[in-house]
Parts: sequence; structure tokens; C-alpha cells
Amino acid sequence: MDRKAWIVVTLCAIGIVLNGWYMNKNQAALLEQQKLAEEARKAAAAQTPTTPAGTTPAPAAALSASPAAATPTQPSNVTEIPEETHTLTSGSVTWHFSSKGGGISRAILAAGDQVTLNKDGREPIGSLRREATGLDIIPYKITEKTDRKITFEGTSADGIIVRKTYTLAEGEKADEHLLTLSITLTNSSAVPHKSEEYYLYTGAATSLSPDEPIRPSAFWNDAGDAGQKDANWFNKGFFSSEKTEYRSSHARLRFAGVMSRFYAIIISRSGKEDKPGKVWASRQIVSHLNDEFKNLDSAKNDYAMQAALGLPPVDLAPGGIQSWDYEIYAGPKEYHRLDKLEGQRDFIMFYGMFGWISKPLNNVMRWMHDVSGNWGIAIILLTIVIRTVLWPLQSKAQSSMKRMGLLAPKMKELQEKFKDDPQKQQAEVMKLYKDYGVNPIGGCLPMMLQIPIFFGFYSVLQNAAELRGQPWLWVKDLSLADTIYTINFPFSLPLMGTDFDINPLPIIMGITMILQMKLTPQPTTVDKSQKIMFAVMPFFFLFICYNFAAALSLYWSTQNIYAIFQSRIMKLYMKDPVLEKVDRTQPKAAPQNSIFTTQNPNQKEKKPKPRTPKLGG
Repeated sequence: MDRKAWIVVTLCAIGIVLNGWYMNKNQAALLEQQKLAEEARKAAAAQTPTTPAGTTPAPAAALSASPAAATPTQPSNVTEIPEETHTLTSGSVTWHFSSKGGGISRAILAAGDQVTLNKDGREPIGSLRREATGLDIIPYKITEKTDRKITFEGTSADGIIVRKTYTLAEGEKADEHLLTLSITLTNSSAVPHKSEEYYLYTGAATSLSPDEPIRPSAFWNDAGDAGQKDANWFNKGFFSSEKTEYRSSHARLRFAGVMSRFYAIIISRSGKEDKPGKVWASRQIVSHLNDEFKNLDSAKNDYAMQAALGLPPVDLAPGGIQSWDYEIYAGPKEYHRLDKLEGQRDFIMFYGMFGWISKPLNNVMRWMHDVSGNWGIAIILLTIVIRTVLWPLQSKAQSSMKRMGLLAPKMKELQEKFKDDPQKQQAEVMKLYKDYGVNPIGGCLPMMLQIPIFFGFYSVLQNAAELRGQPWLWVKDLSLADTIYTINFPFSLPLMGTDFDINPLPIIMGITMILQMKLTPQPTTVDKSQKIMFAVMPFFFLFICYNFAAALSLYWSTQNIYAIFQSRIMKLYMKDPVLEKVDRTQPKAAPQNSIFTTQNPNQKEKKPKPRTPKLGG
């Protein structure tokens, strides 16, 4: 990239840093909230022995939720039914079911490294709530179970019989991460039953590590209009207080769910007909007091996201029956897998405004992985292809910058000559551009065409679950920083603490950035302050990108090395532009065509034909 591109990227990076600083302002409130949650857990533990027999104690996860999410649990007069469990296995996925809530208590993904989904959920995925913040207190029993499906059945206090059947997906869309869910409500009472407040709990999403750059979020799709709210959305702002929950209503709700950086739980409607529904979401603190992350500063404000999907309005006459069919996906956020499942489930990738370029880049990178057999090599190959395709644009940008540099002395003369008349100065500068045929935006336009590709590929690498646990040379996991050694200091350093990780790829990235900027043509109009900014820029990027995922650092380092090679080739074989005035006195010669010109000896001269005289006035 040229210098203007570096300026744009630098401004974006500064915005990221400021955003991180602002989020840390809520640290004290978060610590206090975690402290209160721990006290609530201790109080609940102290009261456990005095809980009367035959009652159901409140789940521990419920106590860690935000205050607005706290809801009454099962009434004391409801007899406790022993929990029944069952497991279904599909490929590398093991689905654990529980009769408490009648749903998926957790899903264990054994492919690559073992990941457990919904481990911090307040209740099983698929639990049927009578209000968004409530719990499914219906006493379920397992009425049927095989190696491919399981059926729960229970009756609510007001006589509504709930039947839920989970089945492993079959057919063309079969995927080991996909289940079908059939829900049937039957009114066994003698009075009509109406409600618009039935919700399916989608589970909870938790980061694999508290220091992940992308926070868990809840999402939805309203007839193609997809949206999301991450855990940071609930923070206190300059002009708003801290939020405890999110609610929205949609006319054509297709799916909703929760996701972390690499994994997602999606509950979507089966069939092509869209129906109205509501979405509810909230966050809850994840306690790391007794795990390997307890010493991380980021563990103090780590949140899990939970959500619920509203059912269409329920209207049951006495003896009436209503049924709905859903599909539950619990697995990695892989674009090709979600796109194959259809139903716009690939929208949860949220590539942003450059998604139109991210999706084909994702497919090309996957094809290169199939050819090379390694994701690191695939990233390098795709980076080289992108830079090669952009070579003509980069060459044009550098040529334009050189021509602008040749005009710099003349522009300085005009600035001195007309320093008291800005309008005259501007007119003379534009005349200077016209006289020498220089386009002032010639170096900017190619750079603007490169930005969508740059950010599009960045989004692909940032969200690709395929990179989890994938090695390359010394890199053990392309989705994490490529730390090869950690230095432990006996004292704490500013911005570093007591530990310092040695990450080779970001260091290579910083060195190649310095070399690239040395080889990039620099206009003579650059003042001293700009030169200082250009000199500091590589170190600034090294600081903010030092703990980036190895895939991103590999991409950036590869493109810097290729840009150095490109600049060297252009310097050796590309002629330097010559500044000459454009001769506009002679008219442009008309294009000669031997078929239609009179100079063609084979063309016969046309003779005018006699015309019939017109009669009348």
C-alpha cells in the first residue's frame, strides 16, 4: 500500500485503540458486579441445607446473571422429578439432553480440539419459556429415545401439554452439527389459551479465552435483515446508562441465536414461510476465579451472551393443537458449511460492508487449502494472488505520485507567489495540473480500490473457524498469536506487566513495514511532521498488532514482503516519468478507417440521385 493507504489504516487503528480505552472505563462497575455475583453464590450455598425437600433450587448460573435477568424459579409446591438424560452422537458431535428444561444441556464438539457449547447456559437449548427472562419449569419425561432422536413430554400448571422431539438431521442438508426440533402444544384445559410470550432458549455463548478481541453476541435475521448485539453493547455510554437486556419484535423472524468468535448456536424456522417473532438477549458474568484465566485482567469483565427466540402467537381453543418445526445448529462459524445449510445462516459471519468481497475470498482460500494441504500456505498463496491482481493499480499509483513529486517545486513557487490570494493560488495550481497532464487524485483512486480487498480479507481471517488449531512452521495455532517464548520479569513494566511474549510474525511485519516505506516514493511536499508520523507508524502498528492472530500477522507480513519485491522490480524495469507540458494547440487527428474514408481507392464515389419534385403549396 502507498502512504495514503497507511494513513487511512492508521486512523482506523487509532479508533480501535480509543474504543478499547473507553470500554475499560467500565472496569470498576464490572468488578463490583462480579463481587456481588460471588456474594450471591455464597449466600445461595449457605442456604442450600435449609431448602425444603421436594423443591428445586435455583440454578447457580442464574445467580450470576444480571439483576434484570433474575427471575423466580420453580415454585416450592411443584414436586421434583428425577432428571433423565440421554445422548445422541453424530460424527464428531455429542449432544447431551436433559429432562430439566427438555432440551440440549450441552453440545460437545470433538473435531480438532474439544469445545463445549452452552456450558454457561442457565438452562438447556430448546427450553420453552413462558416469558423471556423466565425458566422452563415444566416437569418433562422422556417418552421415546433412540440413537437418532429423543422426545420429551410435559404438562404445564395451566394444562398445556408440551411435546418436543429432537432428531438428527437427514437428507441433502444433513450435517453433524444440525438437529431438527418439532414442538407441539395441546390445550388439555377447558378454557382457551392465548399468548405472545412463548420463547425458545438459544443457550449461552462464551469466549474460548477472556482476551479474545471479538466478544460473544446475540443475533437474528428478519427476512434477510440480519443484526447482532455483542456484550459491549450493554456497557454504559456517554449519554446512556448500562443496559440489562435487549428486546425487539420482527414481522418475519427467520432465526436467532448466540455466538462467540468461532462458534455459534442458531435456532431457525423450517420451511420457507416467515412468521412474526420476538428476540430477547442479555449478558451474564463468567467467573474465572478457579480456572486458568484467573490472573488475566480481561477475565474480570468476561461476559457470556444468552438469548431467546419468540414463537409465533399461540391461540389454542380447548383441545386445540399448534405445532412448529425448527432446526438447531451448534457448531463452528464456517462460511462454506453455513452457506450449504441455506436459510441465510451464513449471514452470521457479519463480514460487514465488504462482505461481497469476503465471501469469494473465503472460497478461494479454502480451495487453495485443499490444493496445498495447509492453511498457512493457503493464506500466503491468496495474498500473493491478491497483490499480483492489484499490481497494475499499484504501479499506476506510484507513477502518479512520482509525477506529483516532479511538480512540487512549481507548486511551491505558486504558493509563494499567491500566498495572499488563496482563490488565485487554487486556480493556478489546477491550471498547472492541466498543463502537465497530472491527475491530483491519480494516486488516491487506485488506493481506494484496494481498501475493500484489504478489509475484506482481514474479516475472513479474523472470523475463520477453520484456522482453529491449524499449524504452520513454528506457529501452533493460526487463530492465536505465534508466541515461541515468554519472558518473566521480576517487576511490572508499563503496558506489559510482568510477562512479555516473543511473537516472531508481528516483528517481521514491523521490519517489513519499515523497509516498504523506505522504498515507497515520497513526494517532496511532505513536511517534517508528516515524515515523523511516517517514521513512527510502523512501531505504532507493531504495538497494536503484536498479539494479533498469527493468520493476520502472516497475511500482513506476506503482503509487505511482496510489496518490497514489487517496488524493487518497478524501480529496475519501470522508467521514471518525465514532466512535460501537454501540447493542446494541435487538434487530435481523426481516426483513419480504410472502409469509410474518401482516401480509400477501392471506395466508389457516390453520385447524388435525382429526387422527385414535391407538389403542392
